[in-house]
Amino acid sequence: MERSVKAFVLPHETWYKYVVSGKPYLHIGFYYKSGGTDGEFKIVWDEIDIQLQAYSDSWAVLKQMPELIDLMAKIHIEKLKPTIQEFSEMLKNIGFKDFTERERK
Repeated sequence: MERSVKAFVLPHETWYKYVVSGKPYLHIGFYYKSGGTDGEFKIVWDEIDIQLQAYSDSWAVLKQMPELIDLMAKIHIEKLKPTIQEFSEMLKNIGFKDFTERERK
């Protein structure tokens, strides 16, 4: 049986990026290679700062990612201002996979 993995998606870099609107953001969650998710939430870059947006049905997923919370705390404590690309590299460094579909399958 397939297991989901900790991963992220950069919608503004997907093959369908031309229909993605709004502020730069990424989705983080537990994803299946075959498609689907066990839950996800969004991190948005706006003119004020980086913002976590999570509906209540994704809180259990967020709880299973203490390394992400630690990374976010480090960013705040060290007053870092990573771009979305820098943040995605930070995610890879703590074990998250990049599931962005840059080419249509």
